[in-house]
Amino acid sequence: MAIPVIRMASRRSSRGRTALDMTPSCPPQCTARDDDAVMFLMTGLRVYNIDDLIFNLWYEACMSQKTVLVVDDDTIIREQLAKELRRNYYEVITAAGASTAVETFNKNAVDIALLDLNLPDGDGLEVLSTFKATKPNCEVIVITGFGSEEKAIESLRRGAIDYIEKPINFGDLDTALGRAQEKIFEESTLVYKNTVLVMDDDDNVRRLLGRFLKKEGFDVLEAPNGEEGLKIMKEHKVDVFVSDIEMGTMSGVEVLKQARNLYNDIEGIMMTGHKDIELAVKSLRAGAFDYITKPIDLEETLLAIRGALERINLRRNSLFRHRELKISSEIINKMNTELERRVVERSRQLNQVQTQLFQQSKLATLGEMSAGLAHEINQPLGGISLIVAGFKRMLKKGKLTDAELQSGIKDIETSITRMSKIITHIRTFARQDALKFVEVNVNETIQSALDLLNEQLRLHNIKIVRDLDPHLLLINGEPYQLEQVWINLLANARDAVDTFAEGFEHAGDKTYQKQLKIKTISLPESQEIAVTFGDNGTGMEAAVLAKIFEPFFTSKAVGKGTGLGMAISYGIIDQHQGRFDVKSMPGEGTSVTIYLPAAGAKKGV
Repeated sequence: MAIPVIRMASRRSSRGRTALDMTPSCPPQCTARDDDAVMFLMTGLRVYNIDDLIFNLWYEACMSQKTVLVVDDDTIIREQLAKELRRNYYEVITAAGASTAVETFNKNAVDIALLDLNLPDGDGLEVLSTFKATKPNCEVIVITGFGSEEKAIESLRRGAIDYIEKPINFGDLDTALGRAQEKIFEESTLVYKNTVLVMDDDDNVRRLLGRFLKKEGFDVLEAPNGEEGLKIMKEHKVDVFVSDIEMGTMSGVEVLKQARNLYNDIEGIMMTGHKDIELAVKSLRAGAFDYITKPIDLEETLLAIRGALERINLRRNSLFRHRELKISSEIINKMNTELERRVVERSRQLNQVQTQLFQQSKLATLGEMSAGLAHEINQPLGGISLIVAGFKRMLKKGKLTDAELQSGIKDIETSITRMSKIITHIRTFARQDALKFVEVNVNETIQSALDLLNEQLRLHNIKIVRDLDPHLLLINGEPYQLEQVWINLLANARDAVDTFAEGFEHAGDKTYQKQLKIKTISLPESQEIAVTFGDNGTGMEAAVLAKIFEPFFTSKAVGKGTGLGMAISYGIIDQHQGRFDVKSMPGEGTSVTIYLPAAGAKKGV
């Protein structure tokens, strides 16, 4: 692409300074040996006699008297801004709200708008979008309150050229107005098309974006992959490329890195799926200007491309360099911060949902165990009742001795201790606390689960066979989460053997004995422990076995299962960096083995 060149011939103004006649021309032989003939390359790559150029921009602004619309609901701010602008040779019109601003804007030829984002009767960002849609060449400078950086960044993405914060610093205002004047000057003297390269292995996406961008006035090039895209960049000057983040052998991030070796002022915009937020963050950190998600929103894409071109113009432009680089840096930092905040927030939400599901599962388990727990508490209560009745009878007959009294009190204390342990265990198990990973003896968590279910398993005539390694390696874990896993496995085994037993009972066969085997073992070679729960129940078909970890899937009868137990158990074991191994055959029972890394074991062993 040819670089537009402006030849400047000096003339004396009435103020005694040199004003410049500016007429486009082809690149002639030109030097800057004196102040009477200078060359200004509008790409900003090179500037001769910059002092005269700055004065000329000021002079042109004075001569053309640009019109500024000031929009602010605060009367004092509105009046003070109007006075300052008139002192600097601007024509000024004002508006106090969103509706009046749009009406005034439509009735007048506005060159620059100073727009407060906090308006009483509308959203300042929407007003900004209306201004840019109605007159794209109007430059908008937004005014924000303290702590409104997010809105300011969003306004830049929507087409604002700059922003200033309240309380307004007139030095910042002058800089922002200067940038706006310069942008207006460039657009009025240089008319050329920016080139956009669209890279995607999907032909439909390329055609859709290509047609849309051509209608918006861009020169559009297309490539089906990164390699072809880089070849085009070597042969053509590309301002912005829009690339799928994943394209076969070369990713969009790799294209960006190699493109930057070709041009310093090229910008990349990545296209990614909604689920690939981490790839989007990676691309921004690698230097991409922005990202858009599929399915593609054409207006969002256009905003991103215009934003990228704005950054290119800022980089090429030597005037107001420090302000522009500051804004560019703020945009990137804010976008990165926002993306990271979203990732953290999404992770927090997922953890919160998982915690809630875990808690609901615990409460559902307690509900299922209520009959057995009531029996556990009624037994010591019944014993206490008998002891008290005996005391009364012996006391009435005058035969209550100290020895019998001491013996009865000891039995009462034992029963109370037993009930207290049961109630404390239930309360602790049901409590919703923050997860605390500590060194855990898994045998103890299994025993705690059995303490809650022992009576229920006894009432169901299920024989428990324990084979617990007395020297089991410790693990790093959350005791009550592990206990929940064992309870889920015990409950599933209970239901499986009960269902299997019903078939034998219907057939009149009384030889079937319900049985559940629990085994733990240390595996020093792999720095793991293995926990196995095996039952001799119904077993599962392969199709059922493949779905046991899916949320809300259950093979139990309606009303007898939530379908969350194994899904939650899988999540808990995954958090503990463990894994499941489930074996099952119809009529042969089920064996569930869980492997957990020992405390101090290295990840990946």
